[in-house]
Amino acid sequence: MTTETSGAASGGGGYADSYIQPIILGWEKPRVRIKAVYAFLAPTGRFAAGASNNVGTGYWTNMAASGQTIYLTSDKRTVVTAFEMYEFHGTQEGTKIEPGDTFDLDYSLTHTFALTTDTHLQLGLVGYEQRQMTDKGGPGITAEQASARYAIDALGFTANINLPARKASLGFRYLDEFANKSTFQGYALHIFGALTF
Repeated sequence: MTTETSGAASGGGGYADSYIQPIILGWEKPRVRIKAVYAFLAPTGRFAAGASNNVGTGYWTNMAASGQTIYLTSDKRTVVTAFEMYEFHGTQEGTKIEPGDTFDLDYSLTHTFALTTDTHLQLGLVGYEQRQMTDKGGPGITAEQASARYAIDALGFTANINLPARKASLGFRYLDEFANKSTFQGYALHIFGALTF
């Protein structure tokens, strides 16, 4: 990826950082599901300070997360979901820079319509927020750079076709970012499918 203001931001390929999730706990009631997670990101991807082909971050990240699903109706067709994650970032190898910790929130409100006995259409609103919670620090980081915490806001919609008898689904999700601070701003389009064997 190349930008007009930053030049080459990344351009490498290869084995990236490893996401490990050793602990996940769940709690379930008829209309509520909650999960709690501990995970970490190990810096196994190639990283060299100043290189344009890095595929890793060069630092460890510990993560505490939780996900909630709430069924607003007894038939479980109208659903609110949320997923929160706090990331504790370590010091970057080679630069001694400490990226600020971050908080992420993903959420949705969806409703499923039964088109036929074997075809269900799910429609809804989706969004996410990301916030840098602590200042960046380290050698060469100015006070202005340290306090320039990034923020990302996005809203969009999703549509999924589920075929339960065929154990298949196909969907897409579109999200548009707005009012971002100290980072790039854009949009995302996800197209996904699943088959269960």
